[in-house]
Amino acid sequence: MTLSRLKDEEKSKLLVLAESLVPKEQIHSLCAYGSKVAGLEKQDSDYDIIIVTKDFEGSIPDKPDQAAKKSLPIIVDAAALLNAAQRPALGESIIGRFLNVYEPLINEEYLRKVEVEYKKRVIAEELMEIQSDYGDFSSNLIIPYEYFLFDRLHKRALEYPGAIESFANIYGGDLKVENLELTLRGFRDGAELLASQGIIEKTEDSVRIFRDRRKRKSALAMLYKMYPLTTRGAIKYAFHTLASGLGVESRTRPLLKLRFIDKIKPIVELDRPNKLLKLEEGVIFDDASKAVEEIALLSGFNSSYESKEKKKGDVTNASKELEIWDDSKRAKFILKQFPQLKSVKWVLLNLWSVAAKRFNMSPLSRLNREVEAVRRLHGLGIKTHRITGIILGERTLVTEYFEGEPLDKSVQEITDGKSTDTSDIKKYAQILGRLHKAGLVYGDTKPQNALVGKDGIYLLDLEQAVERGDRAWDLAEFLYYSAKVAKKGEGMKLVAESFLLAYRSENGYQVIAKAGNKRYLTPFLIFLKPEMRKVVRDAIADYSVPE
Repeated sequence: MTLSRLKDEEKSKLLVLAESLVPKEQIHSLCAYGSKVAGLEKQDSDYDIIIVTKDFEGSIPDKPDQAAKKSLPIIVDAAALLNAAQRPALGESIIGRFLNVYEPLINEEYLRKVEVEYKKRVIAEELMEIQSDYGDFSSNLIIPYEYFLFDRLHKRALEYPGAIESFANIYGGDLKVENLELTLRGFRDGAELLASQGIIEKTEDSVRIFRDRRKRKSALAMLYKMYPLTTRGAIKYAFHTLASGLGVESRTRPLLKLRFIDKIKPIVELDRPNKLLKLEEGVIFDDASKAVEEIALLSGFNSSYESKEKKKGDVTNASKELEIWDDSKRAKFILKQFPQLKSVKWVLLNLWSVAAKRFNMSPLSRLNREVEAVRRLHGLGIKTHRITGIILGERTLVTEYFEGEPLDKSVQEITDGKSTDTSDIKKYAQILGRLHKAGLVYGDTKPQNALVGKDGIYLLDLEQAVERGDRAWDLAEFLYYSAKVAKKGEGMKLVAESFLLAYRSENGYQVIAKAGNKRYLTPFLIFLKPEMRKVVRDAIADYSVPE
């Protein structure tokens, strides 16, 4: 799609103007930009041009107020302009004009190269920032090309508020679709170059960071080599990486809001570029203060709805139940926050489980595991919650609510001698067997994490689920947690034998044999009565051999 909004007469005048400033033989390229080219011509609109010379002895200014004033041409050397496109610089005063709509007048091929190289760099820098801000979770994000444009425009508008009106007019008026398409073409071509180097995955509409951790690390290393960060950026990335490795998280500062004056109609994408980010399942809620409103809108409620939230679980549980209703319907959701784990629950958990399993404590890592596990379970046909969205800044997962009883209720009734119905325990064990055969480990198999619904067993609380994890821990944790609350040995024996028999029928005996290792028992020793300990270990021994 080639832009041609200037009339031939206008182009001729601009060529004459350029040649009056730079000898004709020294003009390498020429392009027009600004309101006329963007289709926003007014009576007093000026012609804005960039004259690219073959040998210009000046330098690219770092700040817009050092560049040519309004209606005066910008003159820049061809090599310097291309270098500005390809290399991070303190200022974007001239090269930044290629972010938006422009019209080539001389040497279109070179100007397109400058545009694509610049937008390739913008994509790379934005991806490095996303990776730094969101760590492993970044691979769950689908990043449309519009995001790269509007996030960069948002940053420029924060620094130079006077540009807001121009951006709003270009991408908020009647020619929005056409201007956007003209601008995004360069991002698509830039993404194609990065994809050809094995750095990203791309589609016609978006790019993604590799899900595979090794590929992601390699791609990120290539990006840093191609586009070295400023000292500030390098320190930021290193600090985020170190914090994540320690199981804590350095929070990213919230995106600052733009100040739209009364005469300018706000553009959501410009003010809130994070709203453009997408997920395979669910949506991104970029503003926590508007999350309930947007959940209601997604669910088909109009503006007259009512809502309330209530905490679920005990004092260590970060989940809330959100209910929304109007005169005709009601809907419920679970809001599960992944806070920084200073929680006594998790600190103690890691202290007493250190001999058997190390639990991941980073909020983003746990959120990432939950989202990844939901995707994998749905692919395997195993029941779990449906994701409505993620409040990214608050590290909160929003899922649909469904009715059911925790599996630990069945376990408690059997171990108390009040029931002998082990059907739900068998179903749970078979699901774990299927999960393990597919290479996925639940990671936190306490019976209260599984819900018994009308149509089967649902696996919840998936934040410790991993590929190729410790399958034996899954079995040991369920058995020893069940034994911890058991009152009668016969009841616990029924639970253990039913669970192990069903698991063995699905995935064999080898994992059961490994679960007999004493290191899995160690974290539970202070909680277990000797009788219950013996019941579990005897059952493991009995089912650790072929049928």
